[in-house]
Amino acid sequence: MEYQKIIRNWKEFELPELTPRELELPIYKDFITTISGPRRVGKTFLCFQKIKKLLEDGISKENILYINFEDEKLINSDSKDLENLLNAFLEASELNKNQDLFLFLDEIQVVKNWDSWIRRVYDTKKEARIILTGSSSKLLSREISTTLRGRVYNIEVFPLSFSEYLTWKGQNLKIKSILEGGKDSIIAKKYFQEYLFTGGYPAIFRNPQLKNEVLQSYYDSMIFKDIVERFKVSDVKKIQILAKLIFESTSREISYTNLSNKVKSLGFSMGKSTIIDYLSYFEEAYLFFQVLKYEYSFQKQLGSIKKVYCIDNGLLNSVSFSFSENKGKLLENLVFLALRGAKKEVYYNRGKFECDFVVKEKNKVIQAIQVTYELNSGNRKREVKGLFEAMDKFKLKEGLILTYNEEEKIEIDKKKIFVKPIWKWLLE
Repeated sequence: MEYQKIIRNWKEFELPELTPRELELPIYKDFITTISGPRRVGKTFLCFQKIKKLLEDGISKENILYINFEDEKLINSDSKDLENLLNAFLEASELNKNQDLFLFLDEIQVVKNWDSWIRRVYDTKKEARIILTGSSSKLLSREISTTLRGRVYNIEVFPLSFSEYLTWKGQNLKIKSILEGGKDSIIAKKYFQEYLFTGGYPAIFRNPQLKNEVLQSYYDSMIFKDIVERFKVSDVKKIQILAKLIFESTSREISYTNLSNKVKSLGFSMGKSTIIDYLSYFEEAYLFFQVLKYEYSFQKQLGSIKKVYCIDNGLLNSVSFSFSENKGKLLENLVFLALRGAKKEVYYNRGKFECDFVVKEKNKVIQAIQVTYELNSGNRKREVKGLFEAMDKFKLKEGLILTYNEEEKIEIDKKKIFVKPIWKWLLE
């Protein structure tokens, strides 16, 4: 491996033009910063955004190293390669001794035994600020050695939020005007219709005509690189079948028994334990998320029927073409992603009726949210009762129904239910 050439390429590399994300990437003296998230959501560009800020703040580029380990020249790298790359960088650089050393190591999970090397650098090079990225939600707990736990600060990167989507579309809208129904609200609503179906993967902005092809390639990479190769899945066909069934079940409750029966009806067998394993792989790759039913007993909660959500509406529509017909479920998926992106602890509630989301904070449910495309004579009673039941259970005075475009206030027994358009709620 030509270590010097790799370092030289970095030194000659010019940072691309960047459309900034709303995310900040803090770097702390006593912590390793990790950036986790699915493929192609902008983890690399977040690193570049931070490097640009460091340079603007006067940090010498001689003190900054960035390496992407999915570069074909670095295939099958191990901890020895990490050591050789760092030494080659130190030898080729005129370090500013008065400044810290910044190491940006992109897609680190593909390097064999990387965690032991990171631990040693963390312990021995006190001037080093280490920033790692990876396409695994378990980058922290599964792979960072126990000696580093408690010394890691993690940031999750998801596809663009609606606010970021508007910025990337060149729309510098005034939030106050949107929320108060001003002229900007018409523009926001127009772009929300687009966002609902296309999702927030950044590459779609550059190649809108290739949306389905690009998103299908992302899905294939998740399945083959992040799941099949990573977890050594032997039966690729089965995991592809299960993934397609989960896509069709997005924003709905799933039963392991029902999934097993569906797989069987397609001519394959898949036991409950295999389904549980595969679902955990999907979650680690940031393809799907599982939401538990709220129960006061932890044991009951774990054994409850889960609901599933997908990382991106555009991906969902591209892989499962029929899903776009159900706008209500697309809206629900979008609300989940907003809550998950805000690091909310989310459950669903089911009694006689269902409430789509209850948000827990410090051992207490603080919010109940119902999602529906519209309130009409056929569903109004059911949607309101499901929300009211959750409000009553958790002693909440206010509840929220999110719709595509309706706005009103409902009062029942001194409890208030606010009905809001989702596109307004996403910008609050």
